[in-house]
Amino acid sequence: MIDDRLRWNRRYLEGRESALHATLTRFYHLAPYGRALDIACGTGETSIYLAKKGFSVEAFDVSDVAIRKARLKAKREGVSVKFKPLDADRFSFGVSRYNLILNFYFLNRNTFPKIKRSLKSGGVLIFETYNEDHSSVNPSFNPSYLLRKGELIEEFGDMEILYYCEVSNITTLVARKP
Repeated sequence: MIDDRLRWNRRYLEGRESALHATLTRFYHLAPYGRALDIACGTGETSIYLAKKGFSVEAFDVSDVAIRKARLKAKREGVSVKFKPLDADRFSFGVSRYNLILNFYFLNRNTFPKIKRSLKSGGVLIFETYNEDHSSVNPSFNPSYLLRKGELIEEFGDMEILYYCEVSNITTLVARKP
């Protein structure tokens, strides 16, 4: 974890910023309003967007530098988000806590069962990250952080799949917990 934190802190100190994902803006409205969780939130763009839309947002990232930037942005934008500098393995997901969970371009398979448990019935998961085809785009990318084709369907197939797409090196899943 310390190595990840240092590596990501360095990237954010060098000016890296998170993006507002089109998948979020396309699908967030499928979730009932209430509590949202943004996993590996980076500098907070998706969290802030959801807070502006009326969600009560919690977010975490391993980089304390990113969290500081996110807190400043939220303050400037006049919204409240509970940003926490934590590793995914240390975050307490809880049980039936969230109406919406976001996971963009982050992969920690240990979170899969935690995500399912922490979604409320009727809650929505939006999950998008690189798959194994990303190796052809970026050969130095750690293959441990790449989804296998069909992996999200295998892991979350007990949920209602609202949207699923594997295009080139990116896999996107939007699913509702029964």
